[in-house]
Amino acid sequence: MFEKLKKSCNSLLNRAKILRGGEDEVNNKKHGIGYYLCPPRHVKFLLWILLAGLVSFSLIRITLLLRNVEQLDAGIAATKWDVAYALFTGVRFDIVLAFYLIAPSLLLLGISQFMGKHAKWMNYASTTLLSIGFSLSLMCNIGDIPFFEYTNTHVDAVGIRYANDDPGQALSVITNDRSYLIFACIAIVVSILFTALIIMLARHYRTSVPAERKVHAAIYLLLLIAITPLSARGLNPIQSSPMTIKDSIISYNNFVNQLSINPVIPFVESLANLNNKGITLMDSDKARSYVIEEYNRDENFNEHVEAHESPWRNVVIILQEGNCAVHLAHEGSTKGLLPNLDRLIKEGRYYENTFSTSTHTAYGIYSTVTSMPPYMHLHPLEDGYRQNLHSPFDQVQQSGKMSTLFFITHEPEFDNVGGFIPLQGFGKFVSLPDYGINTTKSWGVDDHMMFDRALQEMDAEYAKGKPFAAVCLTCSNHRPYDPPTVEGFTTTYPDDIEKHAIQYADWAMNRFIEMCKQKPWFDETLFIITADHGRGVRRDFIVPESCLHIPLLFYSPKHIKPEVRTDLVSQMDIVPTAMSMLGIEYDNHSFGIDLTTQKRRMVPSSSVTHMIVRDYNWLYISDPAHSMDYLYDLNAEGDTHYINVVEEHRDIASEMDEYIRATIQAGWDMHNTPMGKQ
Repeated sequence: MFEKLKKSCNSLLNRAKILRGGEDEVNNKKHGIGYYLCPPRHVKFLLWILLAGLVSFSLIRITLLLRNVEQLDAGIAATKWDVAYALFTGVRFDIVLAFYLIAPSLLLLGISQFMGKHAKWMNYASTTLLSIGFSLSLMCNIGDIPFFEYTNTHVDAVGIRYANDDPGQALSVITNDRSYLIFACIAIVVSILFTALIIMLARHYRTSVPAERKVHAAIYLLLLIAITPLSARGLNPIQSSPMTIKDSIISYNNFVNQLSINPVIPFVESLANLNNKGITLMDSDKARSYVIEEYNRDENFNEHVEAHESPWRNVVIILQEGNCAVHLAHEGSTKGLLPNLDRLIKEGRYYENTFSTSTHTAYGIYSTVTSMPPYMHLHPLEDGYRQNLHSPFDQVQQSGKMSTLFFITHEPEFDNVGGFIPLQGFGKFVSLPDYGINTTKSWGVDDHMMFDRALQEMDAEYAKGKPFAAVCLTCSNHRPYDPPTVEGFTTTYPDDIEKHAIQYADWAMNRFIEMCKQKPWFDETLFIITADHGRGVRRDFIVPESCLHIPLLFYSPKHIKPEVRTDLVSQMDIVPTAMSMLGIEYDNHSFGIDLTTQKRRMVPSSSVTHMIVRDYNWLYISDPAHSMDYLYDLNAEGDTHYINVVEEHRDIASEMDEYIRATIQAGWDMHNTPMGKQ
């Protein structure tokens, strides 16, 4: 009996040694084939890390799903099968990423089997690479959650540019936004815990010591390296090529498609594109010829506009941060977020089909001021030719016809606004240092403070007898939200900081208009209320309509009768229309048109990765980097509105694709060789 007990204990001890990677220390009795098939401890180490990584990525993906479950009903409602397949596809993308992270360590640990006592250095290197790779990947996945919820896109390298431009501002955005700060802390803690797990597993499986059966270990490691091409296909042996963004398109529901991809993959792609400072979408000569014909311009892409009588001497453009049209009662909203703008719409000329050129503030500034198109991943206030683009503001300022003023609430370094705007002909540029106010808010002074300063400057110009053109860029309606407590303002959403901020921005704008009404120059001033871009409220398409659909109101109660226009309007059309209404002579060599005399055939826009163009019937979206395109019938009813019909209408898609490619290419070429510099 005792002999049997002794044998059982020895057997258990041997099994324990095998489980912890000590199979080579077990006595050299004959073993079955299972013994030889059992992975060596170095391979077990990597397999445990692979499993831990896949579980971690899946848990983060499920968190994103649970926090945004309402998005499953956006556009075409997703089924349970869609969600399950998205989670499965997500694991396949996770496998692709995980194997790329593990592959260098596979090679290092394979070599270490033949390095004797020096193997520990390879172990240190592999452990370090694994710790850095998985920690950064997990931080990217966790940080992507609040970013996705705000922008409806996965995190990209554009944020690195912003942080590089103004590190203090970027840090302030994170530390002053509770949700960003919470996720940042979680990301750091998770990365530390995962690193600790890697170190613990490395010690447990003694990866610093070569296996006694070196050939056996090396063969296993080489086999894992050999299946790397299969892992790049998400372990699908019948897939002909490595997984790409295309493989994430598995449903008509955009959120499901976004859910299926590991955000590290598009982030790395955008990172690789960060230093790409050019655009090659079409032959430059062909693009120039196309836009000259499209806009009916002369060979220098110029349109001379003659002066004429006008009741207005001044123009004030209010460029509101992230104020999407979806929030308007005019568009069907019942939330009461923009009551003042809704009221003003009934008193002026409102263009209900107005779209921004992009989803970022930099483009809202650029396209409004210069009337030039978007350039996808490029930063128009920094990249390319950084001098005067001869906008109408520059022409009226240089000729002495008007004073030009630009107001922002925050630091001038952010987005290089302080470097770009003065070069475009603005005689006065007011930013945070000019207010003489110490503030810890990420976006500087509150909107109503900026408007107060703008009133002072406009009064000063009027006192000089000088007409003025002013642009006021608000920022309170931007994360991190921090609306002030100010006399005269109350919110109906005290417990919802985002809606609170939206209502405050609307109140501050209306307060400014009411104060202007008391000024002697009010009746001779044209007010234009619009936005730099929208926001991802309705996540219907891969680039949501709400991110681009913005309000546009021309307001002057004495001279403009209330009306709602259905014309297609681009952000680029605002200033040419304003200059025409003011009766000012100038040369228009931009992509903007005069809405009082012309109509636009199509409206171009872009995100960092996608080109977008719409007409009255169709919406076309293209991802040129991955050769993916989408065409949607805007007149279709029900769910068919969200179905990609590009294959059924390839002729329409080709026409719209040529338009957007020519617009972006010609615009970028002109941006780098502006009129007067050729």
